[in-house]
Amino acid sequence: MALVGCLDTRFYFAHAEDQASWTKKIVSEASQRGSLVVSSTITIAELLSTMGADVGLETTTLRINSARLAGVNFIPLSEKIASMAGEMILKNNDLPLADAVIAATALDLTQGRVYTDDPHFQKTTGIRTVWGRL
Repeated sequence: MALVGCLDTRFYFAHAEDQASWTKKIVSEASQRGSLVVSSTITIAELLSTMGADVGLETTTLRINSARLAGVNFIPLSEKIASMAGEMILKNNDLPLADAVIAATALDLTQGRVYTDDPHFQKTTGIRTVWGRL
């Protein structure tokens, strides 16, 4: 099964905290032919600053590298994604910058599919959130 989706920062916490079977399946599908599983590089900053405070820098870095090795593509901020994110914030000034960048990355690469339970994404035009399933 080819899986297409963008992983929000919350996905990594769910994956690390209880290793739910659905998060394991997503990570294992990332390397399958035809799959495109991405995260914005801004997710790395969020993980290092939040998860790093809980479990330490070394463990957090190991988790990020494990995701990369499993086939998750970390997408750097481009001018196109930055512009899309800025326009989203103009329409919804309650949308945090990091979430706007993640949403714009999803719109650019995964048809707006984001694995998250963050309510900010539900208010963003074109974004389809998924949680607890593939």
